[in-house]
Amino acid sequence: MIVSRLLSAFRSHPRWGWTALIAYAAAVTFPHEQVQSAVNLLCIRFTFGGVFRASAAIGLAEAAVVTAFLFRGLVRQPQRRIVAGLWVLTLALIFGAWSTLTANNIELVHYPQYFPEGVALTTLTLSPAEALSWVVLLGGLDEGYQYWVLSMGRPTLFDFNDIYMDLLGGAAGVIFAMAFLRCARDPSPRQWIAALKRPGVIVIQSLTALGLLLWASGRMLIVEDKTNPHYWFALGRFRAPTFWFQVLSNGPNKYHTLTPAEGMVLILATIALYATLSRKYVITQ
Repeated sequence: MIVSRLLSAFRSHPRWGWTALIAYAAAVTFPHEQVQSAVNLLCIRFTFGGVFRASAAIGLAEAAVVTAFLFRGLVRQPQRRIVAGLWVLTLALIFGAWSTLTANNIELVHYPQYFPEGVALTTLTLSPAEALSWVVLLGGLDEGYQYWVLSMGRPTLFDFNDIYMDLLGGAAGVIFAMAFLRCARDPSPRQWIAALKRPGVIVIQSLTALGLLLWASGRMLIVEDKTNPHYWFALGRFRAPTFWFQVLSNGPNKYHTLTPAEGMVLILATIALYATLSRKYVITQ
């Protein structure tokens, strides 16, 4: 099947694979402002409601097509039950994020945007935990660019909602790749220990520890405080008024804005969930 051949070629040339991955990540990150302007023009021309409905229709069509391809790949997958179960779990988490963390359907773009990264990273690392860790890092860099460069001085925040959606898009890519790569049972407890020593997992653990250290020392604030001259940076320039709230200019939905603590706990718990469910299985090729 063509998908299997493409993944095999990607795996056979890791240098080119990592180069292509970095190039893709840059290509979908840096033109953010231009893409946002183009979307705004579409909303003006076709109304916000029309664009929201079109976004939902496109998202559902993409999910149906990808699911169809995935189940074709499962025909040759000896561990098809666990992969199919992980796919259903991923779709459920995406639905949960859509219903609680998004202001409008345009934000569904996070899932297809990070889907290829999940596929590529799984093929290159053969580790769901490491692949998801790198996805979180790339999503964090994306949001950091938006927060500190594009939105400098605006009343916005380092958006953990978006990073979590990026993570789930990457998770969909991870499971899709697993459907076409060979998975085998490996109940050895050393596999879990080995996962913790993966470079991507170590990077996420280190960044989490560094964030806690900066927060505890007062060098990092959750919300900026202009009367405090001692901190280095803040992760937000406003505080959400309530747990559930709606910003009419952002979209029709009421949603919850994740605090940095909530965001990191949710992200780490999700990575651990996928790692736990797949810990008795190894990707061999």
